[in-house]
Amino acid sequence: MRRKLTYTALVKTATLVCFLLAMPFCVSASDTTHIAFTSERDGNNEIYIMDTKGKNLRNLTNHPARDSQPAFSPDGQWMAYVSDRDGNSRIYLMNRNNNVIRPLTNHLASKGDLDPDWSPDGHWIAFTFIQAQAGIQRSRYNIYKINVNTGNLQQLTDTEYNRDPAWSPDGDQIMFFSDGKERHDLYVMKANGKGLRRVIIRNPGGYSPAWSSDGKQIAYERLGLEGRGIYIMTTEGQNDRRVTPKNTWGDNPAWSPDGHWIAYELELKNPWGNPNRDSDIYLVSSDGTKTRQLTKHPARDRYPAWVPENFLSVAPTVKKQTTLWGTLKKSGIN
Repeated sequence: MRRKLTYTALVKTATLVCFLLAMPFCVSASDTTHIAFTSERDGNNEIYIMDTKGKNLRNLTNHPARDSQPAFSPDGQWMAYVSDRDGNSRIYLMNRNNNVIRPLTNHLASKGDLDPDWSPDGHWIAFTFIQAQAGIQRSRYNIYKINVNTGNLQQLTDTEYNRDPAWSPDGDQIMFFSDGKERHDLYVMKANGKGLRRVIIRNPGGYSPAWSSDGKQIAYERLGLEGRGIYIMTTEGQNDRRVTPKNTWGDNPAWSPDGHWIAYELELKNPWGNPNRDSDIYLVSSDGTKTRQLTKHPARDRYPAWVPENFLSVAPTVKKQTTLWGTLKKSGIN
């Protein structure tokens, strides 16, 4: 004889079914986030992608030229990156929907372009513009920005050496490294190049800034007696602290969208004079209490960048088939 389900039992059953069905969509952001990075593991610089557990490695680029420094548009539709496929290093754009690749920068006055970073509104990319000086061996490195739709190019700095622009989350400021008239360090300016100020005065200075998503903190790298490490400070230069292990060598921090993690490249040994550099991609929590190694390979893994979820979404190909973007070539983590 069948028993009738009470109203309470029906509610509990329905709740359980809904919970089970919703489970795939209730994964935390840290479980669904992916990281792109540059690696020499195939004998040539290519851009790869993996999940935050260091699994499901696959290529995003596969070209005889050197491809590096991935940066993703806020809407997840484009990846900007640096490639020398036409000779000098230039910034290219790759579209996630149709795999279209087009050059963004191609200026005769530039020996090369590096360090792309998207504005929060997706209209501009700030980058490093390398310009040769007549009769002088050392080139000038300055921060420019270019409109991705119109190609409008604007110079923002005009000194000897400036690199690694990082756009603030509100789009009003750009932080960068400068080796100018004062000691080298991090500086911040308005998005139009005005209002320049030094973030913090100390020696040694910092490099490769990355803003937290709330715009209140900066992750950056700094060289000292305890090796080069990843540090965090406020945007006013306060509460400065190291979050990576002492006597290791960390570079190129990238802050996660949820603010909980910083991806970076790490070498355990002093890289100076080391012909076999083998940095790997690591995660460190923003409070410095947790670490996770994502790659383990004899080749160098560099320039981590967090990948927007839209870039990973399923999109139709021209044949109306659905494929996961980025699955150009799969291989396992070594």
